[in-house]
Order: sequence, then structure tokens, then C-alpha cells
Amino acid sequence: MWRVAQFTDHLLWDLQKSENKNWRSPARFGALSADVINASDADVVNLHWVTNGFLSIKEISRITKPIVWSLYDMWTFSGTEHYGADSTDARWRSGYTSANRVAGESGYDLDRATWNRKKKFWKRPMHLVPASSWLADRAAHSEIAHSWAITRISHVIDTNTFSPMDSAQARARHSLPPGVPLVLFLSSGGITDDRKGWELLEAAMSKVKAAVHLVELVVAGPATPDYTHPDGIPITWIGQVEGDEALQSLYAAANVVAVPSKEDNMPLTAMEAQSVGVPVAAFSIGGLPDIVLAGVTGSLAPPFDVSALAAGIINSLGAAGTSQASAARSHAIETWSPKVVVESYLEVYQQEIALASKN
Repeated sequence: MWRVAQFTDHLLWDLQKSENKNWRSPARFGALSADVINASDADVVNLHWVTNGFLSIKEISRITKPIVWSLYDMWTFSGTEHYGADSTDARWRSGYTSANRVAGESGYDLDRATWNRKKKFWKRPMHLVPASSWLADRAAHSEIAHSWAITRISHVIDTNTFSPMDSAQARARHSLPPGVPLVLFLSSGGITDDRKGWELLEAAMSKVKAAVHLVELVVAGPATPDYTHPDGIPITWIGQVEGDEALQSLYAAANVVAVPSKEDNMPLTAMEAQSVGVPVAAFSIGGLPDIVLAGVTGSLAPPFDVSALAAGIINSLGAAGTSQASAARSHAIETWSPKVVVESYLEVYQQEIALASKN
């Protein structure tokens, strides 16, 4: 059933002609019935990722229990898009009309149709829980969710699994060179995922090499072995990393983790790296200002200033890296450990249960 719903949902993509090839979710079809959820003994329903053939827009509206929705992107208050550009007339802000359709798109306006279905079916407010201030602000200014309850709670990570380990042992595990400054870049889409900003890191690393001379890159994700850095910086292609322990040791092998994203909410790579005690260098976009304490646990460069990104990487490769590593670990435990996050969620659940009992 799920495969059928997933396949049918994907067929709708072809109706809309767009240069935007990022993932879209019409959520017209879903394998899970709200009847199953309503028949459960749950007091609250906590939604997370619901698309890709799992739960349809209409079925979400049929859930009778209080809904708390953990947000990972903008999909809940957009059309089919998971991320959208911001402007005063952005469609997710003012509503989807024929007049504000994205330039260059043609065919059936699937984004508008999907947004209209959300407006039609989602009459009962849901309690949104975005992990970042950036996403909370966008939800609060969206046409769909501006009147709903919104509580920001950070993502949770296993700070026991993602803990510091000996760098030499970590490098040996991944056959990485000892005594060489290593900059780690991770992306499930590899260096071709435009949102993850590889070309910006590429330019920044040229400036890093000019200052540091001896430095190497480590790339986790789909390998592109025929790629060479313009300035000849050696690259080790790790490929896909399987399992948290392997990921933990990969973080520990690096001197700094680069997160040059152009768009992102709360990238786990930046959180997990700091939990392992590794500084992060990133741009000040999306939820990254909620993750990285600039000058304390790493650096935040103005978007998309590659010189500033390079300066942050250089700083973390130097003497400042030691104090940043210690601060990063402390920050992770105080902010993203299960105890902290679970207690925050329990408060939201209790609010919704109390509200439901009054209605």
C-alpha cells in the first residue's frame, strides 16, 4: 500500500514544469489511515516527517487527537516545497495565487493546488514545534500557520554516542593521515547538492590553503573521485557513512567541520560534530545561528562570504580550536541532550492535553 501511495504521489510531479528539481511532496495520497491513529490509546499525536506516501493532507485533518508537529523544513505551511525563498510576496507568506507563481514554471500549478488542500482541510490549529528560530519565524509569518501555537524546541541527539574520542584512533579507523589539519564536509547528496554549498567551500578552501599551506579535505557522502580541487587540495572520499559509531569517529578525526549550506534548518552534522567536541564553520543562515555559538564553538560567516568562512576555518585550525572544542561539547550537552529536549516536549504535550480537555 505504501509503495502504491508513494508512486502515485510522485506521478503528480510531472504535471508541474519547473527548474526547481528539489524534492517536492504533494501528499495527495498516503498509506496510513487516520482511523488507526484515532483508535490508539495515545493522548497526543506527534507528527514528524509524514510525506512520501505515508500520510496524506486529508488524513491529517481527520486525526481527532491533539496534534504536535515537529518541523524539519517549511513544507507544513508551503505548497509542495520543503524550502522556499523569502520575500514580502513569497507564496508561503501571502498565499498561492496565479499572480505570484514562480517565474519559469508552467503546466499545472501543483504547489498552489497542494497549498489550497492544506487550507481546505486543516481547519483545526496544530501546535508546531520548529527546531530553529529561523523556521519558527517563517511559520509565524505564513498564511497557513500564523495563528497556530508555535514553540521552538531543538532537535535531540544522543550525546553519549556522539562524544569525544582520541583523534589518532579516529584517523586510523578511517585511514586518514596523522598530523595533517583536516576539514570535514558531509552531505547525503555529495558535492552536487546545491543547497549544501560545496562550491562556496571550494572557494573558501583556496584561501585556507594560501594561509595554512598544509591542509586536506575529507568528504562524506556520494563520492566524485574524478573531481580535483582547483588548488590541488588533497581530498579523501569516505563515501556513505553507515552507523553512528562510524560517524562519531569521522567527526573526531577532523579539526573542523565545514557546513557551508545555502539553505538549512537544523543540520544534524553541525550538532553532532559539536557533541563530539569538534568546532563548526558555517554561514549565518537558517537554523545555524541556533547551533553554532560564533567565536565560542566555531564560526558563523555572513552569507555567503567565502573569505569570512575561510577565516573561521583557519581560526579553528589554530590555537582557538582547542577552547572551541571544549565549549562545543558543553554546548551540546546543555542544549541537545535527551533529558533537556524531552522535558521541553513534555511541557508542550501537557499544554495540548489540558487544552483538549477544556474543549
